[in-house]
Amino acid sequence: MRKNSKGFTLVELLAIVVILALIAVIAAPNMTRQIRENEENTQNILNQKIENAAHLYAAKYYANQLVNGNTVSFTLNDLQSDGLINLKGNCEGLENKNITIDSSGYNYSLIDDDGATCYDGS
Repeated sequence: MRKNSKGFTLVELLAIVVILALIAVIAAPNMTRQIRENEENTQNILNQKIENAAHLYAAKYYANQLVNGNTVSFTLNDLQSDGLINLKGNCEGLENKNITIDSSGYNYSLIDDDGATCYDGS
């Protein structure tokens, strides 16, 4: 009588599962770190876009005041109304966050207390 030799033995399947588990253990921290780095990079890019939009808006509407050394203030909603940025619709209250610009730079808060981001990068 001939033995049926089709398929894998339990030991072979167990070895494959162990190898896949080792790969997952090695890869998971690297993937987590990469995701965190990508989120930080995205936030930095969004911050740069907000800064550029704020400077354009200030130069367009408040150039004389900035030249005279005054501090000007406007909101993210003002930037959106002018078409410089696009805010997500589910971020109530953040669109009214103030941006202040003076001769030394600008200041604003893009993220609310719950960690929700209202800027979609468009």
